[in-house]
Amino acid sequence: MQRNFIMANVIKKRYWVFEVYPESAPDNWMQKLRDTRCCFAVSPLHEPDGEDKKPHHHCIYYTPGPVTYENVMEVIPAEVPANGHVEWAKSPQGSQRYLIHLDDPEKQQFPGGVKEITVINGFPLDLTRQFSSAELRELRRRVLDFIRDFDITEYSELIYSLEEYDLDMQDYACTHTILFNTVITSRRESKYSEGMIVGEIVGEEGESKDGFLR
Repeated sequence: MQRNFIMANVIKKRYWVFEVYPESAPDNWMQKLRDTRCCFAVSPLHEPDGEDKKPHHHCIYYTPGPVTYENVMEVIPAEVPANGHVEWAKSPQGSQRYLIHLDDPEKQQFPGGVKEITVINGFPLDLTRQFSSAELRELRRRVLDFIRDFDITEYSELIYSLEEYDLDMQDYACTHTILFNTVITSRRESKYSEGMIVGEIVGEEGESKDGFLR
């Protein structure tokens, strides 16, 4: 009882998930979701697998501001969620990607891809994959190697070059502007300083009084 009270009145989230069994939901269940004027994303029909025994749709409810379970249940028609069960999404992006099993190649696949997801009332669909800490470190290393190997001297050059090279690397570089701009600027200034030093050495040791190098 106490857990249910906490769930209903304390936990606030923006993304909530539930399943719909077509065999037991109202025929117009999707229209009922539209009539709420709230944002939902609905998966194509998932066939039964080891985890689910019935054909089902996965649904995600989104609200711009965090709301409680109690608030959510005032919006979602009670007869739509399977067994009346609704819970908050542990991973909003993971839940969205699961709508078409993007990260589960061993499960049912959907040839239409994102087009098979039904977006209701402007749901802000985002299928961007969340990278692990190890993957993020690897992306950082690859961008730094790219800067060095291709002798990048401007941040804009990095972004435009990565557009044709690797979009994941480009996304990472775009969200870490200060880091990579600092690295590029430092490399550029270091090369300039080295050039100045070399020029001074040549001027002092390699040039005769008549101006010709010896």
